[in-house]
Amino acid sequence: MRLKHFTIILATISLALTLVADTVTTTDGSTLKGKITLIDEGIVYIETTYAGTLKLDQETVASIESDAPLNFRLKDGTTLSGTVTSKDKKALNIHDEGGAQKTSADQIVASWTPDKIDPEIERNKRKWKNDFAVDLTGRTGNVERFNFGAQLDLRLKGPLDEIHLGFDYELGEQNKERTEDRTLLRASYERFNKDKLGWFIRTIWEQDPINGIDVRSTTTYGASYRLINNEAQTLVVRGGLGYRYTEFEDNDLKNESALTIEPGLAHTYRYKDWFFLENNIYYSPALNDLENYNATHNSSIRLPMGNSESFWIRMGIRHEYESQTSANENLDTTYYSQLVYSWK
Repeated sequence: MRLKHFTIILATISLALTLVADTVTTTDGSTLKGKITLIDEGIVYIETTYAGTLKLDQETVASIESDAPLNFRLKDGTTLSGTVTSKDKKALNIHDEGGAQKTSADQIVASWTPDKIDPEIERNKRKWKNDFAVDLTGRTGNVERFNFGAQLDLRLKGPLDEIHLGFDYELGEQNKERTEDRTLLRASYERFNKDKLGWFIRTIWEQDPINGIDVRSTTTYGASYRLINNEAQTLVVRGGLGYRYTEFEDNDLKNESALTIEPGLAHTYRYKDWFFLENNIYYSPALNDLENYNATHNSSIRLPMGNSESFWIRMGIRHEYESQTSANENLDTTYYSQLVYSWK
């Protein structure tokens, strides 16, 4: 008797699951049952108990049925919400509080569950991506050496634009004498149209007492062009006009302020989720003397620490060169290894 009751209960549960299951019918007459979770960019996602989440090319889908409400966006921009029934192999009825709206599977641009938002809106949302990095090295013995660096990057990025705020600090001592004491602030905004062309504005403020620089700032405005832009790789070339202002601690030193031009290149490459390569090159000559320029180059790779999505190791090399300067040094090459903490 107990076995009979248990069988009835299982049959009732199975029937209930069958009744609430969504149905996808393909153009070859096949039917799939499960839960439609998303339709986006020509792909229908259906979650099944027997094969996980299946992805179907929307062109192969003839009709869908759903007992649970779904949101739909059609090709004409209409947004509908409700359950779906199939009148025949092509016509669909979306039932909402106002009645039934007729459409077809090929008119659906996107569909999502009520607890989500339109995938196109989600795709176009700006999202924060932030990094905080530190590097610390030291040596004791015949030479007492200590170096510390910290870097904070805050990025609010969307498909067409990015706001970037950055802060760098470097501190170094050797035999109790200060060898590095540099502060760098960065702010930029870049925006692209739906094609490849865009524009940017960028400002950098620097203070470096060790090299006698009280204030150095560069502000640049110009055009950007995206040569490559996909999930794995980006390549952007930039060019603009700017103004570089320098004020030395020694007022008798030559003023280096000048109008500048600034071509540059930014490249990123990502291999899955465990290798990131980044390259940045800037060249900034003075308009009144092209032989008076500064150039910077920064290349780095970033690797995850184990399976963590938050902690990374970044290793790189940075060159900074001033062709004509009253500062104590005109070439600075830095090799660095950093522990990076990332959050969104």
